[in-house]
Amino acid sequence: MTTRRKQAHGMVRITQIRSRIGNQQRVVRVLTDGLGLGRIGASVELPDNPYTRGMIAKVRHMVRVEELAAPAAARKAAEEPASQADQAAAPAADDQPAAKRQRRAPARDAAASEE
Repeated sequence: MTTRRKQAHGMVRITQIRSRIGNQQRVVRVLTDGLGLGRIGASVELPDNPYTRGMIAKVRHMVRVEELAAPAAARKAAEEPASQADQAAAPAADDQPAAKRQRRAPARDAAASEE
């Protein structure tokens, strides 16, 4: 069994350009449930992966697809080994709640001093 490597997948913007009326039920289900589209002109941004591309292939006559660049964080994560990415993420998660508490503390002190 091989392990999956982190890949920098881009994003795709999918816009519905044709009505779902008169189409087969499975096509309508792909549009509404799979892609999250419901009306003409609606757009969604989804990850560019084989799962999404398969759904697009089913409804290619009803949608317009634009490829977007991969976010910088995803590209950086794909370049780093998995162990380094996990170690770098762990300390940041611990520091964040403390920073939020520090920001809230002055607001409570100010409210108490006004009373």
